[in-house]
Amino acid sequence: MLFRSQKKIKKTEVESWIEKRYTSKSEEIMRDSRRYIDKIEDSKQKIKNFLNEFKFMTPNERIFKKIYKIALSSQDKFINSLLLTTEKINTDYSDIDSLKEVHKSLVETVGSIQKYIGMHGRYLMIVYEREMKLLSRFLKDFTENVEKLGNVLKNSEFVTIENIMNTLSENKSKKIEIKENKSKILDIKKEIEEKKIKIEDKKKELSKVEDMAKGEKEKMEEYKELKKQFKKIENEIYSTIAPLKREMRKLEKIVTDKKLKKQIQEYIEFPVKTFLNDSDLNVFRESIPNIEKIEKNPRKGEKILRLIEYILDGNLEDKKKEYMAHKEKVDSFVVTSREENREGIIKREIDNLQSEIIKSEEKIKNLETKNDLLQKEIFKSKGDIIEILEKDLDVKVQE
Repeated sequence: MLFRSQKKIKKTEVESWIEKRYTSKSEEIMRDSRRYIDKIEDSKQKIKNFLNEFKFMTPNERIFKKIYKIALSSQDKFINSLLLTTEKINTDYSDIDSLKEVHKSLVETVGSIQKYIGMHGRYLMIVYEREMKLLSRFLKDFTENVEKLGNVLKNSEFVTIENIMNTLSENKSKKIEIKENKSKILDIKKEIEEKKIKIEDKKKELSKVEDMAKGEKEKMEEYKELKKQFKKIENEIYSTIAPLKREMRKLEKIVTDKKLKKQIQEYIEFPVKTFLNDSDLNVFRESIPNIEKIEKNPRKGEKILRLIEYILDGNLEDKKKEYMAHKEKVDSFVVTSREENREGIIKREIDNLQSEIIKSEEKIKNLETKNDLLQKEIFKSKGDIIEILEKDLDVKVQE
């Protein structure tokens, strides 16, 4: 056990006790680490002093003739690499976290030094055996103190408390997330209520539009019937005049009057329209004295004559008046599918709002599920913390 007598704390005091214990243990570790930091600094200085002297040394060329140049090159690289590495060593720290960073950096430095010894130290050990043994002793002291610093940081009680602190920090983050999620849920619920109100308003609008659309539908049926009658009259006029197209083409070639010729052309291209705008019917009057020129067959000529006289006798005047009356009604009849279009738009808007509500409700469900999961994780971690306190730190947690 880490304590002579079992410590007892209330469940409500667990977090504050851990925080205080973490602070006191951190301060204790930083105090204990100071001596190793000082020794590391001392080793660092010794290594630097050695290297600054070592760079002025040269191997005995006569004795080490075969490896002289290699050793000289290795010496320069070795000294430069180690000096650069030792210059980067920083042992300043203000809290437990910065102390950990210092140790991490020192461990990396030890690795770098070992790498440089492996790369450049082979021939130096031969030509500078005594000097390299001295450097090895400095490096050994440096490495051992880095390891001892690491052991201080690995204090079992501190590591346990630190892990608990991390868990408490995670729980605080989870509580913040739960709070944020609850706020999001309230916002989403408010949006849903607003959309439901919009849907009700849209339904009322839709009801009005549907009533109006029904009236428009009835008007459309009336309009279609009017157009049907209008077309029927137009066809009757056309069926009376159209059979004379062939004779009119022949008449066009005979007449010399330009105005009359132009009117004949209009009858050929637009028989109904031209007839409706023709008040004197000169084309038909001019046709009578030219029947024999237009049609050589007496029987056909007689038939054409009867048709022309039928027109000139005013038999199409009633149809003409009826046509004009229907045309006036058709032209003045305003029918649009605006209300039907609006009906479709409103229905789509309602569908979109309902779809958005379903998605929003799914978001709420996901957020509530997430909060339930976070609450369970927090609850479990609290139980785990109590178990660790009682098992590893001999602290009794009471209700």
